[in-house]
Amino acid sequence: MIRGARWLVVAVALAATPSISRGHSPPSETTVDRYLKLTPMGDRVRLAYTVVFGERPGARVRQRLDRDRDGRLSASEADALGRELDRDVAAALRLGLDGRPLPWTWARVDVGLGTDRVAAGALSVDLIAWLCTSGGDAHELTLRDDLRLPDLGITEVTIETGPGVTIERRLLGADPMPELVASWTGAGPLPAGLTLGYRTTADASRPRDGRCAAEPAPRKRRWPLVALGGGAAGAMIAIAVRRRRRRRR
Repeated sequence: MIRGARWLVVAVALAATPSISRGHSPPSETTVDRYLKLTPMGDRVRLAYTVVFGERPGARVRQRLDRDRDGRLSASEADALGRELDRDVAAALRLGLDGRPLPWTWARVDVGLGTDRVAAGALSVDLIAWLCTSGGDAHELTLRDDLRLPDLGITEVTIETGPGVTIERRLLGADPMPELVASWTGAGPLPAGLTLGYRTTADASRPRDGRCAAEPAPRKRRWPLVALGGGAAGAMIAIAVRRRRRRRR
């Protein structure tokens, strides 16, 4: 799907290790940057994974996508990039929930060209997944990302919170993630993993979209009623037998 320009405002960190974002900049001239946002909710975690191709890498991608060489990118040509990243990012991401592998798929993949002209620059791809959770109000999500991007520049990880959600643990690799936003240049700690521990209450958001099925309510035990009914029926039978015996006498 081609959408209008929606350039991500990015955070710049010059340190080699993860650090808090302090500044803002438009898409890079020379690099490909990636942005991950995790939003815990009552019954799921929303994962948003955005790849931004800077001016020069974006210009090269546009040339490659223009298969009919008409100078414009059609919806199908743009979607080819979405399918590529859908496949590549999904293959590189390993997700776990509460110590077990977490099955998931992308729910949406959007290519943002800004303009369909091939003679242009930066572009972006947004990938959205809903990671369904169940079995209590405390969870630990793990994410490892081995994606290799040419001209990789900034990587930024954001933990987004809302009502009814308390973040209890954040690790990047083996090191604590002191704030809710961290960014770095290069591969960084994501191959080693991100760990997010959190707890939710009844106030946490639970969208009624059918994506994450609600846990079935526990079935009420009916055996006491059956037993009671059986006992009453047995008593009535005993009384009837006694009456018949009295009449015979």
